[in-house]
Amino acid sequence: MPTYKIVLVGQPNAGKSTLFNVLSDIKSASANFPGTSVRLTRSVIQLGGQAFELLDLPGTYSLNASDDAERVTRDYLLNEEIDLVVNVVDSTLLSRSLELTSELLELGLPMAIALNMQDEAEKHGLKIDHDKLEERLGVPVAPTAALLGKGVLHLMERCARLLASPRRPRRIFPYTAHIEELVQKLAAALPPIPGRHKGSRRFYAIKAIENPDMVPESLLRPIDRERTAACAQIEDFHKVECYESIAYERHHLAMKLSEETCDFVPRKTIHLHDRLDRFLLHPLLGRVFLVVYFLLFFSVIFFTGNIFSRWLDPLLNRVPPLLLPLQRVSGFLWVTADGLFQGLAGSLGVVLPYFLPLIILHSLFEDSGYLSRIAFLLDGLLHRIGLHGKSVAAFILGIGCTAPALYATRILENRRDRFLSALLLPFIPCSARNAVIFALTAALAGPFWALAIYVFVLLVIGITGKGISLFLAKPGGLIMEIPDLKVPSPRNALANTGRQLREFSVSVIPLLLLGSVLMSWLLRLDIADGIDALFSPLVKGFLGLPEQLGTTLAFGFLRKELIVISAQQALGAASLALLPLTLAQTVVFLVFVTLYFPCLTTFVVMGREFGWKTAGLSALLSLVVASAAAALFRWLFVFF
Repeated sequence: MPTYKIVLVGQPNAGKSTLFNVLSDIKSASANFPGTSVRLTRSVIQLGGQAFELLDLPGTYSLNASDDAERVTRDYLLNEEIDLVVNVVDSTLLSRSLELTSELLELGLPMAIALNMQDEAEKHGLKIDHDKLEERLGVPVAPTAALLGKGVLHLMERCARLLASPRRPRRIFPYTAHIEELVQKLAAALPPIPGRHKGSRRFYAIKAIENPDMVPESLLRPIDRERTAACAQIEDFHKVECYESIAYERHHLAMKLSEETCDFVPRKTIHLHDRLDRFLLHPLLGRVFLVVYFLLFFSVIFFTGNIFSRWLDPLLNRVPPLLLPLQRVSGFLWVTADGLFQGLAGSLGVVLPYFLPLIILHSLFEDSGYLSRIAFLLDGLLHRIGLHGKSVAAFILGIGCTAPALYATRILENRRDRFLSALLLPFIPCSARNAVIFALTAALAGPFWALAIYVFVLLVIGITGKGISLFLAKPGGLIMEIPDLKVPSPRNALANTGRQLREFSVSVIPLLLLGSVLMSWLLRLDIADGIDALFSPLVKGFLGLPEQLGTTLAFGFLRKELIVISAQQALGAASLALLPLTLAQTVVFLVFVTLYFPCLTTFVVMGREFGWKTAGLSALLSLVVASAAAALFRWLFVFF
């Protein structure tokens, strides 16, 4: 259950709802406020393992309500249990916004201020000293740019600290001397405020002068004579209605605070990364750039891998003639040496050409800060399948390797989100499967089919995630900060690339060599036939692939890179381009390989992180989804 209730209050168009959507699950529950058609939107958010109930109240210019929406906000603040008010302030209209702020301060509830649209204010040359504003107001002030997702984590951390600390007396901003004297006399004359009503004695004293209709009859009746006399004095002195005099006092305070805390600066001082963020985080342009970025990302890997592979092929082709004398010396040595060579050729000539540019680009990508921007842009899409944008971090890491991506789900504070992310992560094509996709499409299908497979995988993740989320609890909102963009460090990228290449050399290549030798001996001893026969109903009957690929798919559970080598050996092809597979069989094979469980390492990591039942469920789910997806492509090829 949520520990605290936080409400967002602000003037219309201050970015309050945008801030709510960034902080929470955008598909939050909403319900009519009793007696009205105005809907309140609420959600549960989590920070530091603690749950908070968040409500987005209708926008209002003042607590002196003039329509149903404003009355709902006023009545909620005055009658409901609230632990904290977050006043969302439009930084581009600071003085006007602070008029509502001053009225909320008079109310006396615990309060923090989200100084929103900071980016837009700076764009117009307005620089606000939020530290000075916080000092003047006596409440926490956190600058935010909700549309860009910036500052929200800092805001909630300030709110959490405020809620956990002892409540301090609220600072009072005195009015003009003679009005202030009247307000204090009325406040002292007020009877005790009934427990069901919220608000300070000062607040009700001011409202008795400004808008008596807001004051409960039990409070207003005992001070009616004093109130009438005070209003008469104010009207006689100012020659205007009482509510105008109070409005002037708030306006004066707001203007004074604005002048003390704001400066105009030349637009050229706006940082380049802020200008870039206006483009990268734009709801439309940012998503267009995201699509173009990933198209370029995978295109570079595809074509660079082709170049490397073609350059290495002639060098590797010089080796087989050197091994021929072993065939006459010893059959054992010949089969073993041939298996070792096939493994080495597959590692260096097929896997490495695509693996190397992938890890270089991925290292640069992670170091740039763009990852969190992708999470922000895809937040709404991921909510539709029951996840939070924060899951993108793990999914992007999954492009490199699924095992560390599973560890990355620890940043998700909700166990439900971690569980769903863990089930979906194995569908993300890791570097090993990317190498297989690029290698086989380059040899047999073409780049269009590589792109088609990636688009289809995204569709599968969306449908699967949506289906699973129907059986899970409703997701809660999580908060993710947007760090500044920076130029990737080539040094860091090269260091990371070197580290992953060492890991590839130590952990992967020996396994590929041993797997290749084992495959050679299985073929020589006809043991592979038994394995192929075991998987024949799935491989040949259901998917329409050559029966010999059964052993290949079984080996793929150890390491996906083994698939390329063992497929070539199982089908007796001298090179990938000579594999006896039709276009339809190539695509069906790749779809199945891409979607079924990544590898043994992933299975072990998932078992340790989430439990062996979850690991088993994930493996079974991936096998079912991969089989159904591959069969779908087979039938599409048959019909079309």
